[in-house]
Amino acid sequence: MDRDTLLSGLSDAGLSTYQADAYVTLLEQGVSPAVDIARHCSIPAPRIYDVLKELEQMGYVETLDRETLHARACDPADLIDDLEVTSERLTAVAEEIEDRWERAPLGEHEMNVTKRAETTIDHAEDLIREADSTVDLALTDTQLLEFEDVLTTAFENDVVVRVSVFPTAGEDPDLTDHPVGDFVTELRRRSIRSPFLALVDRTHACLVPTTRMPDPYGIVANDDIISFIFQWYFQTCLWAVWEPIGKRQRYPLVYVCLEEFIRDVYPLWWDGAIISVTVEGIDTDSGDERTVSGVLREVIYSGQTMDDRQPTLAELSGQASMVLSTSAGHCSVGGWGALIEDIEARRITLRGIEWVR
Repeated sequence: MDRDTLLSGLSDAGLSTYQADAYVTLLEQGVSPAVDIARHCSIPAPRIYDVLKELEQMGYVETLDRETLHARACDPADLIDDLEVTSERLTAVAEEIEDRWERAPLGEHEMNVTKRAETTIDHAEDLIREADSTVDLALTDTQLLEFEDVLTTAFENDVVVRVSVFPTAGEDPDLTDHPVGDFVTELRRRSIRSPFLALVDRTHACLVPTTRMPDPYGIVANDDIISFIFQWYFQTCLWAVWEPIGKRQRYPLVYVCLEEFIRDVYPLWWDGAIISVTVEGIDTDSGDERTVSGVLREVIYSGQTMDDRQPTLAELSGQASMVLSTSAGHCSVGGWGALIEDIEARRITLRGIEWVR
């Protein structure tokens, strides 16, 4: 370390410029007369005596009365301890400042990249506690247990929670009786590890790459467009291709994805089943919350064929909507981001399936 850096460090530790200069000079010169100390540093000769007495009172130097005033540096053990404590305290303060900045609530349409994965996961827990409608969650079985409290809160708030879980143990454990599964709407197990992902109320997204990354980081977004992109990743890669665990589905069945609902009921509807549903969503004209109940009358999607084949998610990735016959007439229902339909569906409850004899 060069001399200027050492002087700056002592100044940061509370020494004045003159005090730091005199102390470093004593460390370099050893026992020296006061006039020689002043000669080897930038302190005016008349001022050196006061500076040495100040350092002696601080316990940094010891003065010796000979023919002229001499001084020498004291054992630096106490000073080193003080500097180490100060360094630790400043490091802790720096980390706390960074953590508080990263954990600060996001404004509208904002995205933060956090330096620590744990910060992003903490954000996800806070968002899930405040969720109003839906949560899509991809995580490990170990993380799932750690989320027990927040998932319990979501369950009590009538939030639809879909969880895609990856086993962390060497062997594929039986998750049929996974205890936290009692607090989720549906639980599915995947065999391929993925990033941690939490999607809350179609607006917030929290993503943490896998631990294979050399420098784990996280992304916290408050933006419905970015959340929409992540939701399709969740739906296609982490959800639709994996089977539910046990009999975790609750009845009546509740869907938060219109495309998934269409895939499940389309063959039944084509065969003539009377499918009764309740849709909770947003009126696309007024922006107000709206709930309608009725019977499925029509299903419309891109590349639709006139047969009972279950449509693929690729076919539903373009236009996908349905028409309900309600007591007030026909009502069109679209999925996330619907513009031309009457309602953007947020939650679809399957009330019943009847067959006409």
